[in-house]
Amino acid sequence: MSNPPTLLDADGLASIATGLMMSHHAFRRDLCRFREALEALDSSRIGALRAEWGNFHGALHGHHEAEDTRIFPGLRAQHAALAPTIEQLSADHRRIDPLLDRGDDAFAQLPDPRAARVVIGELCELLAPHLEKEEAEVVPFLRHSAEFSPANEAELQMYADGFAWSAQGIAEDVLETVFATLPAQLRERLPAARRKFAERCERVWGGVATTQSRTPVPDGWRD
Repeated sequence: MSNPPTLLDADGLASIATGLMMSHHAFRRDLCRFREALEALDSSRIGALRAEWGNFHGALHGHHEAEDTRIFPGLRAQHAALAPTIEQLSADHRRIDPLLDRGDDAFAQLPDPRAARVVIGELCELLAPHLEKEEAEVVPFLRHSAEFSPANEAELQMYADGFAWSAQGIAEDVLETVFATLPAQLRERLPAARRKFAERCERVWGGVATTQSRTPVPDGWRD
């Protein structure tokens, strides 16, 4: 992607668009990690790699479900011109979900990495244009909206874990801006959630992402 959007809005503030694109960054980041791990498979990390695929599957499916059921209907109602874009994005979701199911079978075949490599390659091919389209045509309508309130303790922890996952590799000044918009109860949970996620990354990948991204496109991502 030659000119990706910035994570923060033009006024330097965070919005719903920022959170959405942080997830996009994390999906791209982790696909790069899977690709590299499968190219030089470390037998001592196979169990952790399988478990991480399960986490990725759940995160991407949940992301699509949230868009289809909560984000897209409102955008379609408010901006009729977005209907063709939303139709295409939802159609992409229906193509991607069966590929995630194939990935479950492929990662179960490790230490033979061949099927998993095919799945990761196909996911990269499908997600590259999908994420770019979403960022170019949907994200502008999500700028300047940032308020949300977790309903209960379970949601607080879910959001804390989600932000810990999507924050890794993002520039710290961007994260400071994002975290300042969050409810205090959620901010209080973030340090522990980020430490826990870093420990998980050590088990799976042998280290954490140390880049300082200000866009949804991480270093190493190939369109």
